[in-house]
Amino acid sequence: MTKFDEKHKEKIIKSLEEHGVKSICPMCGNRQFQLVDGYLNQAIQETIPGVAIGGTTVPSVVIVCVFCGFISQHALGALGLLPKEAAEGKKDEGKK
Repeated sequence: MTKFDEKHKEKIIKSLEEHGVKSICPMCGNRQFQLVDGYLNQAIQETIPGVAIGGTTVPSVVIVCVFCGFISQHALGALGLLPKEAAEGKKDEGKK
Protein backbone atom coordinates (compact mmCIF):
# COMPACT_ATOMS: atom_id res chain seq x y z
CA MET A 1 0.00 0.00 0.00
CA THR A 2 1.29 3.46 -0.88
CA LYS A 3 1.45 5.86 2.04
CA PHE A 4 0.48 9.52 1.87
CA ASP A 5 3.39 11.78 1.00
CA GLU A 6 4.01 14.84 3.20
CA LYS A 7 2.39 17.25 0.71
CA HIS A 8 -0.82 15.18 0.66
CA LYS A 9 -0.88 14.92 4.47
CA GLU A 10 -0.54 18.69 4.71
CA LYS A 11 -3.44 19.15 2.27
CA ILE A 12 -5.67 16.85 4.37
CA ILE A 13 -4.71 18.53 7.64
CA LYS A 14 -5.27 21.98 6.15
CA SER A 15 -8.73 20.95 4.93
CA LEU A 16 -9.63 19.52 8.36
CA GLU A 17 -8.56 22.79 10.00
CA GLU A 18 -10.44 24.92 7.43
CA HIS A 19 -13.59 22.92 8.19
CA GLY A 20 -13.28 23.58 11.93
CA VAL A 21 -12.06 20.17 13.09
CA LYS A 22 -10.69 20.67 16.60
CA SER A 23 -7.73 18.64 17.79
CA ILE A 24 -9.22 17.97 21.22
CA CYS A 25 -10.29 14.40 21.89
CA PRO A 26 -13.95 14.28 23.03
CA MET A 27 -13.20 11.18 25.13
CA CYS A 28 -10.01 12.00 27.05
CA GLY A 29 -9.26 15.69 26.31
CA ASN A 30 -5.88 14.90 24.73
CA ARG A 31 -4.69 17.35 22.08
CA GLN A 32 -2.59 15.06 19.92
CA PHE A 33 -3.99 13.17 16.95
CA GLN A 34 -2.34 11.17 14.22
CA LEU A 35 -3.58 11.01 10.63
CA VAL A 36 -4.06 7.40 9.49
CA ASP A 37 -1.89 6.82 6.42
CA GLY A 38 -4.66 5.70 4.05
CA TYR A 39 -8.36 6.03 3.33
CA LEU A 40 -11.32 4.32 4.97
CA ASN A 41 -14.20 3.37 2.68
CA GLN A 42 -17.43 2.77 4.63
CA ALA A 43 -20.12 0.72 2.86
CA ILE A 44 -23.69 1.99 3.03
CA GLN A 45 -26.31 -0.73 3.53
CA GLU A 46 -30.02 -0.27 2.86
CA THR A 47 -31.09 -3.13 5.12
CA ILE A 48 -29.87 -4.63 8.40
CA PRO A 49 -29.69 -8.36 7.55
CA GLY A 50 -26.77 -9.62 5.51
CA VAL A 51 -23.61 -7.92 4.38
CA ALA A 52 -23.54 -5.57 1.40
CA ILE A 53 -20.73 -6.17 -1.07
CA GLY A 54 -20.12 -3.25 -3.42
CA GLY A 55 -22.56 -0.39 -3.78
CA THR A 56 -22.51 3.07 -2.26
CA THR A 57 -19.60 4.01 -0.01
CA VAL A 58 -18.33 7.00 1.95
CA PRO A 59 -14.58 7.46 1.42
CA SER A 60 -13.03 9.09 4.47
CA VAL A 61 -9.83 10.17 6.14
CA VAL A 62 -9.28 9.07 9.72
CA ILE A 63 -7.53 10.70 12.65
CA VAL A 64 -6.74 8.84 15.89
CA CYS A 65 -6.13 10.20 19.40
CA VAL A 66 -2.59 9.10 20.31
CA PHE A 67 -3.57 8.68 23.98
CA CYS A 68 -6.89 6.79 24.10
CA GLY A 69 -7.24 5.65 20.47
CA PHE A 70 -10.52 7.49 19.77
CA ILE A 71 -11.15 7.38 16.00
CA SER A 72 -12.62 10.33 14.13
CA GLN A 73 -13.75 9.82 10.51
CA HIS A 74 -14.17 12.68 8.03
CA ALA A 75 -15.86 12.27 4.62
CA LEU A 76 -13.63 13.30 1.70
CA GLY A 77 -16.55 14.88 -0.17
CA ALA A 78 -17.41 17.24 2.69
CA LEU A 79 -13.75 18.24 2.97
CA GLY A 80 -13.48 18.93 -0.78
CA LEU A 81 -10.87 16.16 -1.13
CA LEU A 82 -12.62 13.81 -3.56
CA PRO A 83 -10.95 13.58 -6.96
CA LYS A 84 -12.88 15.65 -9.51
CA GLU A 85 -14.24 12.64 -11.42
CA ALA A 86 -15.49 10.98 -8.21
CA ALA A 87 -17.19 14.18 -7.04
CA GLU A 88 -18.91 14.58 -10.42
CA GLY A 89 -20.13 10.98 -10.24
CA LYS A 90 -21.74 11.67 -6.86
CA LYS A 91 -23.57 14.69 -8.31
CA ASP A 92 -24.86 12.56 -11.20
CA GLU A 93 -26.15 9.87 -8.81
CA GLY A 94 -28.35 12.49 -7.09
CA LYS A 95 -30.05 13.33 -10.41
CA LYS A 96 -31.38 9.80 -11.00
